[in-house]
Amino acid sequence: MDEARRRLAGELVAREAQLLDERAWDTWLALYEDDAQFWVPTWRDEAELTQDPSQELSFMYLAGRKMLAERVFRITSGRSAASLPLPRTNHLVTGLLVTATGADSVVVHSAWSSHVYAHKDASLTTYTGRYEHVLAWSGDAFRIRRKKIILINDRLASQVDFFYL
Repeated sequence: MDEARRRLAGELVAREAQLLDERAWDTWLALYEDDAQFWVPTWRDEAELTQDPSQELSFMYLAGRKMLAERVFRITSGRSAASLPLPRTNHLVTGLLVTATGADSVVVHSAWSSHVYAHKDASLTTYTGRYEHVLAWSGDAFRIRRKKIILINDRLASQVDFFYL
């Protein structure tokens, strides 16, 4: 893989986080392939994650960009009382490691944290973990084929939505 594509892959991961913070939902959705997977596995025990979202418990599993679009609609339509008002987020992504997995695909591993500020009670919650983005080259840019979010602090005090992570 050439250095230019390696840089583009890393930039896509950083841009995705920025788009979530800016609530640029349509632009964010456009980063995903139609059949993309968005997966937050649970921990089977202290050391092992669940491996199969179709057979085991997950914090979140959304198959296809259409499912992601439905989540966006839900939080922007005012129909989700739990999301009103929408919290502010700040994602930090670091330690991006890009590995080619084929002529037109890469895996980007990174560490992340996000800070979620809820207006309702002036609370600030921090989530942290690791990302695994599988990206596919599509025309002139990478698209997200799969995003796996490993949530380190998995004892959740409240609901967690896709844009928190």
